[in-house]
Amino acid sequence: MEEIYSNRDVPLYVQLKNILKNQILSGALKPGDRLPSENELGQVYKVSRITVRQAINALVQEGLVYRQQGRGTFVASLKLRRRLPRLYSFSEDMLELGLRPSSRVITQRVVEAEEDVAELLRLSGENKKVNEIVRVRLANGDPILVEHTYIPCFLCPDLVQEDLGQGSLYAVLRDKYGLVLVHAFETYEVGSIRKREAEILGCRRGLPAFLIERVAFLKNDVPVELTRSVARGDRLRFTVHLVADQAQIRRRIDFEGDRK
Repeated sequence: MEEIYSNRDVPLYVQLKNILKNQILSGALKPGDRLPSENELGQVYKVSRITVRQAINALVQEGLVYRQQGRGTFVASLKLRRRLPRLYSFSEDMLELGLRPSSRVITQRVVEAEEDVAELLRLSGENKKVNEIVRVRLANGDPILVEHTYIPCFLCPDLVQEDLGQGSLYAVLRDKYGLVLVHAFETYEVGSIRKREAEILGCRRGLPAFLIERVAFLKNDVPVELTRSVARGDRLRFTVHLVADQAQIRRRIDFEGDRK
């Protein structure tokens, strides 16, 4: 068992918070588990109830636990947290969080870009062929969203031969083709889950959904990727922190496996 040391520079409640947080992230404490009472935690770690309460308050603020009046404090379902202003890779973000990313490839082929796709990727003439990749994105085996991705063939002609069910698409673009994406535009709309998407995501048809469109660019503003995603509305949440004239936006995805 980890111990708390009073002679460290780190406050006691922070040490206790980190101990409990590690137990949650490692799976020792699972979603829905009830935390020991304040008295029990105080006795185990030899700290005051005030210290325990501060530690639990910090965990509540981080979204790792929640309180139920008269019942106690429980471990919340894990959530994917990421800053929208940062260009991200789903796989790399999952690994940073200690989660197991995976993808299930539904379609991987070369097609002629439809008019709207060609316009967003600035394709014309003979360069209208694109790599079409349709994947289900999962974290710890739980489906989070369905992605339809289009990437110009002239930039990476052999992309359809890659195993995109295992690794990161962005890593392949960067490491094999030297395509480093530096910024992107994303738009969000509210829609509903259609029949096919419901079957893939394991939810009911008509469930509210986020419809996300993303166009990512190289440093010289050449568009490389168009991705249209459908994510379950009950698994996706946005938090916006406004400070003066700037905003920090975070996206949280709830992927507790037993929620439907």
